[in-house]
Amino acid sequence: MVRLAIPRRVYTASHLRFVAESLIELHKNRDKVRGLRIVRESPFLRHFTAQLEEI
Repeated sequence: MVRLAIPRRVYTASHLRFVAESLIELHKNRDKVRGLRIVRESPFLRHFTAQLEEI
């Protein structure tokens, strides 16, 4: 599962096209992509400073 949040007023159409193309490539190679687990996190804004390892 991937959460994709895009601020509307920041990115151009070419930025969004690049994101779409990247997601298509990711989907094509989905059997090669492994998950991640949080091994260390901050009590605040953990998604910015978390340390991850492959599952």
